Amino acid sequence: MVEASLGSFEILSPAKLNLYFDVIGKREDGYHEIVGLFQTISMFDRMWVTFTKEGIIIESNVYIENNIIEMTYSVFKKTTGKDFGVKVKLEKRIPIGAGLGGGSSNAGAFLRFLGRYFDIPEDELLFIAKNVGSDVPFFLYGGTAIVRGRGDIVEPLKTIEGYSVDVAFPGFSISTASMYDLLKEEDWKKGMGDPCELYEAFLKRDIPRIKELSYNVFQNLVFQRYPDVKETYELLRSRDPIVTMVTGTGSSVFALFEGDIGTYRFTGGEGYGS
Repeated sequence: MVEASLGSFEILSPAKLNLYFDVIGKREDGYHEIVGLFQTISMFDRMWVTFTKEGIIIESNVYIENNIIEMTYSVFKKTTGKDFGVKVKLEKRIPIGAGLGGGSSNAGAFLRFLGRYFDIPEDELLFIAKNVGSDVPFFLYGGTAIVRGRGDIVEPLKTIEGYSVDVAFPGFSISTASMYDLLKEEDWKKGMGDPCELYEAFLKRDIPRIKELSYNVFQNLVFQRYPDVKETYELLRSRDPIVTMVTGTGSSVFALFEGDIGTYRFTGGEGYGS
């Protein structure tokens, strides 16, 4: 965290990419069981947090219905017993409903900040994150991670280095829930590899294996339902990247390059929301 002014703290909240994303089953609680290789990138929302006497006030440059930051604040107070108020000024740069994890990132970065400010143990923060949203536990760590379960089981890894990406947003959002509703059981477990193998390929700079193992179970479903995303994909692919792929359930598409060709870098977790 950076103290931007007296009593105000600036927090960075990064976007993420799914370098590998598969669904391997459905749980009794109704959630799908996933496995993936997640990576944060140098595309950020910014938050400025000021402590107040009570309650929460959120100011944002875009309208967000059911803001997840407010939910994070409520669950944090209820779980920890801390009594405080905050004003959060949010500057959104990550597109909403784009498969880049913007809302979950806001929650994770805000929660990480509160955890450090109030010296809350990691296991308690993880409990809070799981109760706020499926992708929020990943954003407590950021960087590179294998993610399993409903997104709540996170294995942080050494950050992948030496790659960059371009990210294209086609200008519209896609509902995550709607894409999961379209997913059929025969679509599960179609990934051509394992996220751990893909991670090793990134570390070894084994470009053929990266091409072979990168996978998103939702990509073809997104293309079928949203032709504009397929057009965006083809446009990025014309730049001859290592991989071009939909991230999350869409609508954004990324192109992966070796070196610094792309606009955004892979980022480590340490310090992004602190």
